[in-house]
Amino acid sequence: MKKTTIALLLFLLSYVGFAQRNADEILKMNSKIDDLIQNPITGIIVIKEGTVVRGIDPNTKAEIWNFDANVAIKATSLESIEALNSAKIDTETLFKSKRILKNIDGTPYVEGFVNYKTILINTMDGKVVYNSANYKYLVYNSQFLYGQNEYLVKGVEDGKVIASLIDLNTGDVKWKTIQGEAKSMFSAMFTFKANMSNEAVISDTMIYSLYFGKLSALDRATGNLKWVGDIEYTKVFPTQNNKNLVVINSKGMLSAKQYLNVLDVETGKAIWEDAIKTNYIVYLEDWGDKILVAHYSGFNFFNLKDGSKLWKKDARGDGLKKVIPIDGDYLYVAENEMMLIDKDGQKKWKNFIEISDDKEDAINYLGKVDDKVMYLTATYGNMVDYKTGKKLWKGNLKFNAKRPLLNVYDEENDSFLVYNDEELFKFNTKITDKPDSFAKVNIKKEKELNAIELFPWGVCLSGPTEVMGVSKDGKVIYHNVYTQPGDGGRAWGQALSTAGSIGFGIASGVNGVMGSEWTMTTIDPATGKEVKSVVKAKNESQLKLADRQNVSSAELAKIANRFSQRFEAMKQNHDFSYIFARDEASDNKVLVKIRKDDGKEVDKIMFGNIRPVYEIDPATQSIYYILDKELKIFKKI
Repeated sequence: MKKTTIALLLFLLSYVGFAQRNADEILKMNSKIDDLIQNPITGIIVIKEGTVVRGIDPNTKAEIWNFDANVAIKATSLESIEALNSAKIDTETLFKSKRILKNIDGTPYVEGFVNYKTILINTMDGKVVYNSANYKYLVYNSQFLYGQNEYLVKGVEDGKVIASLIDLNTGDVKWKTIQGEAKSMFSAMFTFKANMSNEAVISDTMIYSLYFGKLSALDRATGNLKWVGDIEYTKVFPTQNNKNLVVINSKGMLSAKQYLNVLDVETGKAIWEDAIKTNYIVYLEDWGDKILVAHYSGFNFFNLKDGSKLWKKDARGDGLKKVIPIDGDYLYVAENEMMLIDKDGQKKWKNFIEISDDKEDAINYLGKVDDKVMYLTATYGNMVDYKTGKKLWKGNLKFNAKRPLLNVYDEENDSFLVYNDEELFKFNTKITDKPDSFAKVNIKKEKELNAIELFPWGVCLSGPTEVMGVSKDGKVIYHNVYTQPGDGGRAWGQALSTAGSIGFGIASGVNGVMGSEWTMTTIDPATGKEVKSVVKAKNESQLKLADRQNVSSAELAKIANRFSQRFEAMKQNHDFSYIFARDEASDNKVLVKIRKDDGKEVDKIMFGNIRPVYEIDPATQSIYYILDKELKIFKKI
């Protein structure tokens, strides 16, 4: 009898672990919670409810700071809004990108948009380090300047566009400059969509600020306006010689074309007599006195001074879509073929190599692996000898272009694992013929599959409502399939608004449009190697997304060190999938936490709406979920 009682107790305890559960704590607010975000550096949860902004400690779950926006931030007066409207300023376009709460990547700051005012909050103590309520202008764009702990804001005041630089260490305004007249709604209608950029790019001494594509040059130290450009631009890149700007602009309402030219930084005037006209720009390199420009119709080196070509003949274009620099050479794809050329534009292979069945096929992987070039496209996979251009396998590994293709590199065994059309393949650079699949699986919702992750025991395949574990010998270890809330269709998934990730998987090789974001790589002319230490506008995004502790601000370095344990804990996200689903037994909406090692459900929490907004703290594994006036906290079990 005693043994039976113990067994029953263990069963019940086990059942409780998987049963749906309600929140461990509920923080009730006075009004509906508008937004929720977690700062990844400090871990502080920030919420806005009504006019109050609050900070929640991730360890104690207690509120540690708050401020009332009506007191701390003056609401924008109706007169100010009406003044903008009467001037026919396009406020909807100006403010549409403003989310209520937004993290500044790699910093403890959260930016808030409250009562038409922009604020910057230090999440460590809740201090508002910038408050646009102290100024007359309305902010429509803002940027954190990494390394200097400065905040660049752009706004509209009395029908004028202004730019202002704030020192976040002291809160002082370094300068404020009028850039020109604000665009009316009428004139904004005639701005080509691609040229509607309001960003700014930074060089060592200058700030190049765009307003609906209109380019202004401002002295970084004083804010003095040096010049305003004649035409609208889509993108601006300062060159490493600090003498030129590479600019791109778009024209044409029905058949859009892109134009690339080079400006003199002293005057803002174009120095090339003829711009490069093309369907789209693919890749750019800055070599100091020359630039490499790869575009739809081909690529070549151009002299910065006059735009003259350095190669006698362009590398073939006609649908150029990808360029990869490799040890001084360039591997490029035009339509559905690839070629390797040297630094002088000469072919290193005898023939072009077909890498896909159709020129529109996505390129999932293309690069040098050992002494081979490996390609994985939507339809083909193979390896090519880097020196000769000869295919390693007699025939291509063929894929189904209508199904997801996912891949991951197994460093321990020096091999690639590839998934497509319910099959898994494994190969390395040593095999002499295309591999057969080592596993055949039955994925229920294959078209939604978006991630493959490697584990010591095998791989995990996951999507919004499905997760599967497959051992390295091809055995299916587990397979969990869930039903979406609602009618089971995909509409909710497309509209789902979540602050947290549905499945914390690291998507490897997700299909995407190659070259969809323009950047310009800086090359050291002496070595031919990429320069990674130059901090300019074109490197700002790299600085944010690369080593977050390398920001030169001493204060940010201290914070990163203080919260270093969070970075270690965040790696554990790799161990779990979180899936929003409908519970079959109760028909409730639930968030299911699944351990990827064995596919076991370790938690199942109750959600109350079809479009949940929530955060999953990767350090503590606590889940923060907002529903109307309540912040619900689910602790790790």
